[in-house]
Amino acid sequence: MEEQEMPIGFAFQMALNQNAMENFVEMTEEEKKQVLEAARNVHTKEQMRSIVEDLGQLG
Repeated sequence: MEEQEMPIGFAFQMALNQNAMENFVEMTEEEKKQVLEAARNVHTKEQMRSIVEDLGQLG
């Protein structure tokens, strides 16, 4: 995942959601790429928050 930069809004939201952060760390590289691609395609803060909240509810 080193070659993929994390969007700043995504990183900020992840810092606020420990469960999402832990779930993201446990993902495969392919899953992480998919999440980061989705995060790059959002247009609002609410959409970004929704992605991270969904991540926090996995598992």
